[in-house]
Amino acid sequence: MANIFHYVEEYGDYTFFEKPFNDIDNLVFSVLPYLNFGGIVSQGQDTISLQGAGIIFLSQFRYSEVAKEGIPQRGTYKLLKKIINMKRYQDVLMSHYIYIGDMKQQFCAIKFQLPNRMIYISFEGSDRLLGAWREDFELCYKFPTKSQEYAIDYLNNNIHLFDKNVIVGGHSKGGNLALVASMYTHYIVKKKIIKVYSNDGPGLRKRQIESRNYRLIQPKFKHIIPNYSLVGLLLRHDDCYQVVKSNRRNLASHSIFTWQIEDDHFINSSLSKISQKLDQSLSLWLDDHNDGERRKMITSIFQALSNSGIYRLDDVTHIKNAYYLIQNLKGIDQETKELFYDFLSFNVSYLFQKKTTV
Repeated sequence: MANIFHYVEEYGDYTFFEKPFNDIDNLVFSVLPYLNFGGIVSQGQDTISLQGAGIIFLSQFRYSEVAKEGIPQRGTYKLLKKIINMKRYQDVLMSHYIYIGDMKQQFCAIKFQLPNRMIYISFEGSDRLLGAWREDFELCYKFPTKSQEYAIDYLNNNIHLFDKNVIVGGHSKGGNLALVASMYTHYIVKKKIIKVYSNDGPGLRKRQIESRNYRLIQPKFKHIIPNYSLVGLLLRHDDCYQVVKSNRRNLASHSIFTWQIEDDHFINSSLSKISQKLDQSLSLWLDDHNDGERRKMITSIFQALSNSGIYRLDDVTHIKNAYYLIQNLKGIDQETKELFYDFLSFNVSYLFQKKTTV
């Protein structure tokens, strides 16, 4: 079956004038922030071509180094190697790179300017840092999170007077940031936005999804999730998402490199029963716990993770850490424990895979 690599091989010699931007191109730009372009791409307006930035990046980092960072980085590294010499992507300009990451938060964004003057603002999804996943869970009880504030500021500060035809997107948490930033950016910037992509990104809290800001951006919003989605079903969402076929199950399908493509479009599918059940369980959990209770439960879970020596997502796969984690899960109601174990089982099965998903 074809995937994003087959797409760029087949259509890489077509310019954006010859073949307009589409949903698969969105995937390409949505994952590039997973790579560390610090010191390569300017934090300001100075631009560098995607080809130029890619050549420098590949000369500085070997695949074996990048592969240690996680599955998104592995796939994106291979994708970068393919697109830097392709007519479609090599002359895309990159600028306004920012990365912030510590134990409490993680945020990264890049501005891309296509040769046809279209702009794509890309927000990075969650990396392996525990702080990134803490923010994902904080979405249950907190708005805005620090990353959401950064994303709103990023759009306000980096969409300029002569920018037009702006697309905002991201994968995983980056998809949520793209949506929230587009909802709450300045109205002048909002008028320039023609499309918002969330590629298996979490949804919104009830108040936000019922807000006027969401209704205004909804006609431009496209939520794409795989048939075995987990992350894309977090929080509240409407039913207007596109379900695409993945060649993997459970959390492994979160990787865009598993999404199936025919020619220049996705192969559509239906949501799996396990994802439907998880979606229902999450909705019930949200309905049964107020913000204060959610905050207490999430704080307890991440305190348990920290006490168990778990600082990165893949630390969970160490048997000793997993044992201590189970021992440290105290002060959490049974319903929350069961939901957390469901999340944990998705993550552990994902990280234990012997084959990569790219």
